Amino acid sequence: MAEDTSPQVIQRDGRRWSVDSTGITTLKRPYRIVLADNNLGANAEGSSFSGLPAIGSAHPNNSKLFVLGYDVEEGKQHEKKILDVTVNYGPKLVETYGSGQDAQSVQVEQWGWAGGEDERELVTAADGTPVLNSAGDVFDSVPTIKHPAPVFTKVVKFKARQSGWSAHRCKVNAASVTIGGETYAAATLLCMVSEARVVGDGEWKYRYTIELRLRTNMVKIAGSGSASEIGWDVAIADAGMRELSDDGTLKLITSVDAETGRTCSVTTAELLDGSGHRIARSASGGSVTPYNKRFQAYGRTTFPTWFYSEPS
Repeated sequence: MAEDTSPQVIQRDGRRWSVDSTGITTLKRPYRIVLADNNLGANAEGSSFSGLPAIGSAHPNNSKLFVLGYDVEEGKQHEKKILDVTVNYGPKLVETYGSGQDAQSVQVEQWGWAGGEDERELVTAADGTPVLNSAGDVFDSVPTIKHPAPVFTKVVKFKARQSGWSAHRCKVNAASVTIGGETYAAATLLCMVSEARVVGDGEWKYRYTIELRLRTNMVKIAGSGSASEIGWDVAIADAGMRELSDDGTLKLITSVDAETGRTCSVTTAELLDGSGHRIARSASGGSVTPYNKRFQAYGRTTFPTWFYSEPS
């Protein structure tokens, strides 16, 4: 009868695990593999071992835990080589998006919001009104303020490289987006996305980090009495030292000098009405309603659902 040369696999004592309010989060189970025929040669390190739970397989009693990998140490017992292997279990959130032949699985590593801030010029007050000086003119310079900009981050791994993701980088959402039950208006989420090759994982080979930075910015546009959400767009009070004449050509804005009575060109910007003409003031001066113009600072796009979908 031929000698049995198959390895002997022994589950050892000494399990270790971590627990939080959701239950067991990580688990380490030690095994010993005795190589009956001493068949592990030099430079013959193995990546899979018969008799051990396979990488990616679920824990037999806990459906939330999966084998993430092995820690292996080689040793010797009498005349036989042994391998001490620690099987590492952990959670693996997997979601599927798409349908039919286009359906793809994705492993979620991170999902959620974190605090953040950016800086911007104070060109509109909190109620959306343009910031003007006491004479109703634009300031030559305005202060820079801190502004909250929370960041939503989702980190996912795919089995194959994804295409088209870079087209969404440095762009804002063209339509409203709902994340975790909260809806965010168009142009309020600025996207950054990056790709990384995962080394050492034979199944999930590509990691994508998606960051959506939120900015809310309520502004009264075009002399409106109510404020509108413009997000990452920019609002600027319409002002200048030139205006359009009746024939469509540009001319310098002039005014009568109070001391000399002469007509001369203005030396500072005047508020314009959104159509290229100076906003007329009463003879006594006084404030006027400025005309805010809205500009798109970033291109618009429709984010794929896997950019922000919540894992179940």
